[in-house]
Amino acid sequence: MKWITHQTAAIGAALVMQLPLEGVIASCVGGVLPDKLDMRIADMTPNRQRTFNRIHRGTTHWFGWWLLLLLLGGATGLLPRIPHLPPFAHAIIMGLGFGGLTHVVLDMLNPHGVPIMPFSRKPTLSLKLCSTGSLGEYVFLGAMLLVFIALLGPELRHTIYSIERAAQHWLRF
Repeated sequence: MKWITHQTAAIGAALVMQLPLEGVIASCVGGVLPDKLDMRIADMTPNRQRTFNRIHRGTTHWFGWWLLLLLLGGATGLLPRIPHLPPFAHAIIMGLGFGGLTHVVLDMLNPHGVPIMPFSRKPTLSLKLCSTGSLGEYVFLGAMLLVFIALLGPELRHTIYSIERAAQHWLRF
């Protein structure tokens, strides 16, 4: 999936789940973080592209890491929260986990799939619904946007306005 699809899914799902603003922003970052981590690892090697092709959709795309972050952020109360962190830090941790999880779920739609086990690229889980950059991906992106708009309904305008006000506030500094 292209980054626009990953980020749209992460932001839309975070808004639907009513994460606080910090969580929504972190979810947007988490939505592309598995690929960014693969790129950073590849950048540290002499043959960047070859390394990226070898490691992409490996351990960074295992759902367990992202689920653990989501739970550590306090998403379900199953795990104790990390002590002595302010609430916004928990929202950021939860958002990163949530975004990473949406990334992995979307990559499951791709024929290449995602690993079932950490530290391994095989076996993979793939629903083989659409390839990256294909018409199928863009149809999926459009459908996903319509679903988010329908689910958010009247709250969407208020949410966008709140995000815009917060962004203006932070850009002043």
